[in-house]
Amino acid sequence: MSLSLSSKEISPFACCVQCGRCSFGCPVAFETAHTPRKVLRFLQVGRMETAIRSPFLWFCATCQACTVRCPRGVDVAGIMLGLRRLGFCETDKELSFYRHFRRIVERRGRISELRLGLKLALGKLPLHPWEDAVLLFKLWRRGKIG
Repeated sequence: MSLSLSSKEISPFACCVQCGRCSFGCPVAFETAHTPRKVLRFLQVGRMETAIRSPFLWFCATCQACTVRCPRGVDVAGIMLGLRRLGFCETDKELSFYRHFRRIVERRGRISELRLGLKLALGKLPLHPWEDAVLLFKLWRRGKIG
């Protein structure tokens, strides 16, 4: 599957002038090395893969502070959601964590570390998934994970 955005999604980030107001207004930008400004810059220079792999996408609270502060009217939060959507379409192993996390929360209403760990461990086949499963069981038995 090729990574591409529609023309409706491309035109907004082309207008970005890299002023940095989105990053200054973002309440979670300090958590990662990438900020909304850097992610938009990756898109402007054609580094779509780097933008999709940015940990910032998963920290983004979609509070719209970046969009409100943008002097050019770029829908930064909408772009981040679009990149998340593209990321979920990929079959990359790194993103499988987020897929499993989301499914567990959607089904149960909260995260279960044991279920998440087992899903990820069993997804590592043909390696040794039972080593991780045994460790998870020991942690669960001691009350370290729920």
